[in-house]
Amino acid sequence: MRTPRFLSARVRGFRIVNLLGLTVLLVIALGSYALKTLAGAQDAGAAGVEDQIVHEQKRIRMLKAEISTLGGPQRVADLSRQYLGMTSIDAKHEILAEALPTIVAQAALQKPAAPAAAAVPPASAAPPAANPVVSASLKGPRT
Repeated sequence: MRTPRFLSARVRGFRIVNLLGLTVLLVIALGSYALKTLAGAQDAGAAGVEDQIVHEQKRIRMLKAEISTLGGPQRVADLSRQYLGMTSIDAKHEILAEALPTIVAQAALQKPAAPAAAAVPPASAAPPAANPVVSASLKGPRT
């Protein structure tokens, strides 16, 4: 039995089969190196994104803490007192809604009579809200 010609053919002293095997080996080696490099780059990119996510989560927690500090009721009361001159009202200034007509009548007796045109409200004015307690307290409604 005779071996096929391409198995024993030689080019510059090397058999063609050996040259083909070497070529295939080089292609496999370079291909695996390229794939490994690409996979490493993707892993580094994923790690960078995970680090960025952790950093953003820390920043979100920090901003939430800052919001809770800046929006606290005591700080708002302090700022309104400092810059706007607003203070919480005393208990003697709080009245029930039923006592309003009496107070208006007392105020009308103490002031000189106003012109009749000023005393009549315009027809388009909305009626006052029916609040059981009239209060402008910074601390909120009393329970």
